Amino acid sequence: TALPSPAAEANLSLPEEAYCIWPGETLSAIAANAGVTVKAILAVNPRYTGGAGSTIHLPPGSLPPARWVGRAQVVATSGDLPFGISGIYLGADNRAKRVALSFDIGFRPENKALMEALAARGIRATFFVLGAAVKRHPDMIADILNNGHELGNHSFTHDDMQYLTASQIRAELQNTEDAVQAAYPGATTKPYFRAPYGAINAAITRVVEGEGYQIVAWTVDSHDWQEHVTGDEIYERVTRLVCPGAIIAMHDANPANQAALPRLLDFLEQNGYTFATVSELLTPNR
Repeated sequence: TALPSPAAEANLSLPEEAYCIWPGETLSAIAANAGVTVKAILAVNPRYTGGAGSTIHLPPGSLPPARWVGRAQVVATSGDLPFGISGIYLGADNRAKRVALSFDIGFRPENKALMEALAARGIRATFFVLGAAVKRHPDMIADILNNGHELGNHSFTHDDMQYLTASQIRAELQNTEDAVQAAYPGATTKPYFRAPYGAINAAITRVVEGEGYQIVAWTVDSHDWQEHVTGDEIYERVTRLVCPGAIIAMHDANPANQAALPRLLDFLEQNGYTFATVSELLTPNR
């Protein structure tokens, strides 16, 4: 499925700039940086909750986050990145209009065309792979890497790790890494891991980090995994929630996300966003 270059489409532009809240950041500080009042921000965000990582829209006339002069968060190492219930969920710079497309994948024949189409648009994405699928279809790793994309680990079986022992969790990670290296010598899934279902706890985190991985979650879940979801619903959700520094989570190519993705890419590009891999988005000064 081709992902066309940006095309003229009605009403692609957002009426307001978007921003994702850093942990501990106050609405008054955001308002001061944007040159507007808290009341004005709340007026365009009637469902505002204040949760870290949540998206707010800035009222017309606000100074865009990329032009704020107030002190930004300090991210010197990966340990300074915001970590939530499923892992790291926001990039190191939540002011620059740059996002990471990420895909949790097993094997579907349509995935190769997705990887090629993204590359044709000059977009590098991050693919978190299931080891069992790699073992059955080793060519998928070449499809990812030869198109300039990045690898991450999504476990071997997609079992919920909350019900696994420490040794079983290590095996999930290592078996996937072994399958990737067998498929493409020199390739590695390290250092990024996304847990099946986003399900982690303190014990899982200790084991995964002990194996040399960082746990990566998402800022925007596209919900493309939901039964009966439509392309329009995916498009509406991502465009409503996207913000500078966002990690966008998607999955294997399916009819709904194949319909939504070209429109999403057009929308993001026409609204000034650029694309990065997860590693680029999470690394300070990259």
